[in-house]
Amino acid sequence: MDSYRVTVGVEPTNDYEKAKQDVMQAMISIRKLPLHQQRMLAEEFVGAANVTALINIFQQIFGR
Repeated sequence: MDSYRVTVGVEPTNDYEKAKQDVMQAMISIRKLPLHQQRMLAEEFVGAANVTALINIFQQIFGR
């Protein structure tokens, strides 16, 4: 349990708002990773063939 922390918070009950909040939190977490770990994570989720396109999209959206 060393890699986890206990938090207290409020979550939306609307599924759409919850999903939107989750995506935004994921993007914040991804941006904290070094570039090589961002690439590894992208490859795990979308496969190596689509990583370049995904990285280009992230760069356009988040200006990296």
